[in-house]
Amino acid sequence: MAPKDSLSGPVKIAYGFGLSAEGIKTNAFNLFLLFYYQQIVGLDPGLCGLALFIALLIDAVTDPAVGVWSDGLQSRFGRRHPFMYASSLPLAACFIGVFMPPAGLSQTALFLWLLGFASGTRFAMTLFAIPHQALVPELTKDYDERTSLQTLRLVFAWLFGLVYAFLAYAVFLPATEQYPQGLLNPDGYVSFAIWGAIIMVVTTFLSSLGTQRAALRTQVDESRMQQVRLRKLPQDIKAALQSPSYRAAVLGGLCLWVSFGVTQTLNNYLFTFLWGFTSEQLTIFIFVIMASSLLALVITRPLAQRLGKKHLTIITAVVAPLILSTLIFVRLANLLPGTGAPILMWVVGAASFVSYTAMIISMIMVGSMIADVTDEHELRTGARQEGLLFSANALIAKASSGLGVLVSGFVIKLAAFPANATTGSVEPQVVHNLGLFTALITLLFGVGMVLGFLPHRLTRERHEAIIEELQRVRESA
Repeated sequence: MAPKDSLSGPVKIAYGFGLSAEGIKTNAFNLFLLFYYQQIVGLDPGLCGLALFIALLIDAVTDPAVGVWSDGLQSRFGRRHPFMYASSLPLAACFIGVFMPPAGLSQTALFLWLLGFASGTRFAMTLFAIPHQALVPELTKDYDERTSLQTLRLVFAWLFGLVYAFLAYAVFLPATEQYPQGLLNPDGYVSFAIWGAIIMVVTTFLSSLGTQRAALRTQVDESRMQQVRLRKLPQDIKAALQSPSYRAAVLGGLCLWVSFGVTQTLNNYLFTFLWGFTSEQLTIFIFVIMASSLLALVITRPLAQRLGKKHLTIITAVVAPLILSTLIFVRLANLLPGTGAPILMWVVGAASFVSYTAMIISMIMVGSMIADVTDEHELRTGARQEGLLFSANALIAKASSGLGVLVSGFVIKLAAFPANATTGSVEPQVVHNLGLFTALITLLFGVGMVLGFLPHRLTRERHEAIIEELQRVRESA
């Protein structure tokens, strides 16, 4: 059996702290960006989705490039940390720019503004997130300890993202006499952007500092490091995709994150117009999802040990979309109490608690699966390429605000949802269509998740055998 290794509590906490910036960025883009640009700035939702989709295409090149670069970097700060330190300030500056477009811009100028600053935000996040994620298999070889690190990473992202969303609803965008629906207050988005940027700088820097020493202690032998070969990047990607387990994690994870992006992007529309909740009531859901994150923190590792990573991922991938879509169908069939009934909040809250717990566990397991693939990849190719392999994980996470917003934009256009809408001013049929299309899209991506994850093959026993074989290869070398 492969030897166990564990990390100190402070190092784990510092590591988990790092993805807080990603949680803030993801929630800001998924929950507020399309709503802000369509309802307040006046950008066509299709153009908004297109801008983020083009930014995602740019990420498809820059993410693996940064991954390969960090795989081969040699410095006194290690392979990963120079990128992590360099990301903080550009990330904050570009994030502020996204939510502060100049007044009076044309549709074309708004599109280009969003494209430029969204791309800048995502690239700066790439500089941190991919090297940060690549630290998991470097810091520990243990099958279960990797799940713990991945759990902390995702839970911190969710918690900080949720706290930030709570501040948005309760502090930055509350209901006022002038704006009874606080989300329609343009002035609140200024403070929203600035405080998000400040938190991003602090969390990324503290995480980099807190993991620096542990990363240097576990740095791999330079003979196993992949030198920078950007010209051969397509061949390296092709070699990585030869692993069925890697393809399963990437394809299943892509459907998972896009489905999450669609759900998050349309939530403000559904909560406001389908369910009839106010901004103050929406803050309750922040605490519901926060409870889901904390539950996932406690139960993910034990469940993965009992069920195995593949089976746990497939089960949770089925639960989340099934509950969300069923809830919408029941609402459309008029089988739930009307707007304002107290029990409605309890029903939607309970369903959200279960579905978000399942969704978070699925996201944790995708990263844990890829961490195990890095060892299989080294045994097969002779090189440690964590950065390259995890670039796909970073890219599919960004797909939630790229493809997710793109799909959501087309759903809004297909439902003929009007701009500058107010509660009660939207035709019931339009709201019905929006709910119906959202439920169907959610189910479609749920099927994609299951089909994607099925070919995964790296069980605990297989991974332990790979670790033992790697040790023999390294000793003989």
